[in-house]
Amino acid sequence: MAAPILYVDDEPQNTRLFHRIFDDELTILSAASGAEALQLLASNEVGAVVSDQRMPGMSGIELLSEVAARSPEVGRILLTAYSDRELLLSAIQLGHVHDYVLKPWQAEDLGLRLKRALEHSERQRALMQASLERDALRRELDAYGPEPIVGLDGDLRSLSGLIERIARTDSTVLIRGESGTGKELVARELHRRSARAEHAFVRINCSAFSEGVLESELFGHEAGAFTGARTARMGRFEQAHLGTLFLDEIGDISASLQVKLLRVLQEREIERVGGNRTIKIDIRLLTASHRNLEARVKQGQLREDLFFRINVVPLVVPPLRARPNDLVTLTRHFVARCGVEMGKVLSVSSAAITALARYDFPGNVRELRNLVERAAAIADSTAELGPDDFDLDLSSSAAAEAAATPEGSLFEHIARESADQIRDALRQAGGSKSRAARILGIPRTTLNDRIERYGIR
Repeated sequence: MAAPILYVDDEPQNTRLFHRIFDDELTILSAASGAEALQLLASNEVGAVVSDQRMPGMSGIELLSEVAARSPEVGRILLTAYSDRELLLSAIQLGHVHDYVLKPWQAEDLGLRLKRALEHSERQRALMQASLERDALRRELDAYGPEPIVGLDGDLRSLSGLIERIARTDSTVLIRGESGTGKELVARELHRRSARAEHAFVRINCSAFSEGVLESELFGHEAGAFTGARTARMGRFEQAHLGTLFLDEIGDISASLQVKLLRVLQEREIERVGGNRTIKIDIRLLTASHRNLEARVKQGQLREDLFFRINVVPLVVPPLRARPNDLVTLTRHFVARCGVEMGKVLSVSSAAITALARYDFPGNVRELRNLVERAAAIADSTAELGPDDFDLDLSSSAAAEAAATPEGSLFEHIARESADQIRDALRQAGGSKSRAARILGIPRTTLNDRIERYGIR
């Protein structure tokens, strides 16, 4: 049932007319003044307020402005004469009035507007309720704590100590590790523990932009620097002034940008694209890559002097398959966090942990999180996640067979199997990586990563 309409008019005959026309289809409350209307609004859930403009004490616009401040979800309709149009336009522009009807009003026209006002109110109430629920969940998540680097007290204990020592300095750090191991989390932790923590942490994935766009993203541009640059724009270096700039996948930047980046690291100053003004910057630079940068230096794809500049302090984040203890901690952490985010009570069984431990996780921590999130989304509101809830490409029997191979560990066996599949696909595709990726059913970028990881030539 729709919420009541509050009709406000100091003329009793107008109030009686409104009741006579709409009583059969709507619940109506009525008031003879703005003050009386506000009292009713305070003690009743109202869907819309319909008010005459000219009333003693408080005008209709003044009343609806107060309603907008107290109960913004309530629909607001003004009954007004044509001579009040200037006041009306101002009220509409300020959002105090949703709709208006010129007097004398027609029942059919006013009825349609009342229906729209009630529908608007219902939508607004639903949005407010959803917002309240999101805020409640956010408070739970805030109480749960910020996204941590789970596992630093386990297999990554030595890395944790190194982060603690490095964070206190302004040294440039190169974070190495496979895709999905959590390199950005390490960078954020370095910033959080540093003296720059009160200033900005700015990140950019260098592989996500073309050369021209990346240059503008990093250094900014002046108005008119290129087609479409109508205004000047601050780049990431300027945004990170006094804070930390994190360049992810730094091994993918072009040769010309490498030269410009090297100059920035040497001079600590930049020029925007299309400008000639020198801008001094004070940043702490953190970089990351999943690639073999030494090999790229030998191949001429990365300048050796730039490599030395960014590799002042190297950090290596080991893959998940090399951190069996962290797998347990991470799984339980992600299950608990997904439960909070989705409003569910979730746990994970020992059998599921065992099954996950027998999987290679080529996508590392990111893949584990995605697996847990998918399982949590499908699960009931209260559930213990078991082995069947996780979508693994590796069956238990295959895992057992691989684990029993004398040639090496389970993960070594899986790596050999994966490398053989890639070689077969490349042979079928005549050496075309794009066609080989389609044969394997994986993205081209994933294929490139595995070719490099397994050393396939």
